[in-house]
Amino acid sequence: MEADESPATTSPWHTPGELSVEEWFELNERAGDGSRYELINGSLIVSPAPLPRHQLIGDNLRSVLQDAAPDDLVAITAMGLLLDGRPGVIPDVTVVERRPIRDGATVARPDWVRLAVEIVSKSTTAMDRMVKPAKYAEAGIPYFWRVEMSPFRGQAGDRLPVVFTYRLDEDGQYQLTHRIGAGASIVLAEPFKVTVDPAALAWL
Repeated sequence: MEADESPATTSPWHTPGELSVEEWFELNERAGDGSRYELINGSLIVSPAPLPRHQLIGDNLRSVLQDAAPDDLVAITAMGLLLDGRPGVIPDVTVVERRPIRDGATVARPDWVRLAVEIVSKSTTAMDRMVKPAKYAEAGIPYFWRVEMSPFRGQAGDRLPVVFTYRLDEDGQYQLTHRIGAGASIVLAEPFKVTVDPAALAWL
């Protein structure tokens, strides 16, 4: 190697160690098998494609939220969400301001997001229950919901799926507001008036 030559890089990123939004999109588009690429605290996290039941619950919940949402909000599945202005995560369902989406935005910014939802998968349990909610709280997203679709510790007598709803408090921490098991139907007032029936989310 000549003295003025630099060693060849094997990084798939235009800027080694930093992924642009366009490169983030490309990674997810090229996955082919439905895998999701997310960046959290500088680490690239690759998750396998969600199972059909996971997708069914997500699609049904998106429909419930969309039907109840006010005109200025829209519910979207698997939309990219920037963190700190850089590539970030892909919530299972996001309720976001309609205007920037209508104007052509391809990725959401935290200040547009009213609600983020994660449906817990066995392969991403820690991410869905702890890591991603912490990032959503840090980003100031006012509401977070978690859906448990498989047996879990502390399930007690609740039938699956179980929906947990949280509200961001003044200290920037999520506080549990409702725990809704299948078989119950509850009218929630936040982030807008919506009736949640977990059993209906898993119906084909």
